[in-house]
Amino acid sequence: MGFLKGLSETSEEIHTNHTREWCKDVEGVEDVTDCLERTRRKVAGVVESIKLRPSRFSNTLEITIFDGTDRIIGVWLGRKSIPGIDLGTHLTIQGTVGQFEPGPRRIINPAYELLPH
Repeated sequence: MGFLKGLSETSEEIHTNHTREWCKDVEGVEDVTDCLERTRRKVAGVVESIKLRPSRFSNTLEITIFDGTDRIIGVWLGRKSIPGIDLGTHLTIQGTVGQFEPGPRRIINPAYELLPH
């Protein structure tokens, strides 16, 4: 039965399940869906998108991370890039969770750790 279930899964479902299983093995993190706003949290995930938002005053780097349960955005002020962080990178981010506009929650200037996968 498990074999047949695997055949009917979409690539998105396979990616979600694989990411979720990987994140469960990372010690000291919690699911993005369980992160409460205005609390300090640590999550693990895979980088899904990287956006640079230039402005007159300072660049903002936004990295969307997916853990198999939900997405969260790490926001680094004054950065154009972070060495080692590319699409598909596995990492943890830690900081205070907030939601400043509709959409995914965010952590401003999070601490991060690159992880092997």
